[in-house]
Amino acid sequence: MPLSGFSLFKMSNARSHYELLGVVQTADLQNIKKAFHRLSKRLHPDTTLLPPDEAASEFRQVCEAYEFLSDPAKRQEYDNDLREKDYIKDDYQNYVEKTDSNSLKKASNSDNRRPLSAGELFSLLLLCFALCISLILGVLFAVLDGKELHSTPSWLYSNQSFINDIKSAN
Repeated sequence: MPLSGFSLFKMSNARSHYELLGVVQTADLQNIKKAFHRLSKRLHPDTTLLPPDEAASEFRQVCEAYEFLSDPAKRQEYDNDLREKDYIKDDYQNYVEKTDSNSLKKASNSDNRRPLSAGELFSLLLLCFALCISLILGVLFAVLDGKELHSTPSWLYSNQSFINDIKSAN
């Protein structure tokens, strides 16, 4: 039975309450209190360097974690929910691994590539030919139009005149 006001959806966040407080799951109440006090001093919105919204959110999460872990009944229910969640996660992980191994077998079979057919080779030849003709025609039209094949970009001229103006001013 899930805790009141607490769901597996909340638990599916990145970290458990134990990870938030930085303690092991077998930690006693005294270690949990020490961890809470250390984190509350560091994360309190009035004393931290974090942005106020982020600090408030982190502080709220630490307080909620301490609330659940300091009460023995809530902690027991939380531990049961974690074990159940881990069991579900393990089942899902086994399913993913099984599916991945099947897809790897299929992928390894697809690595046997066939050679290119005559039609495919001919189309590649035509593509290369069209590319070469396009380049030759581009250069030819540029030369016939009287353009230089190697020219300095116009933006460089404006920067050069600016640099020359600065040098002459000094």
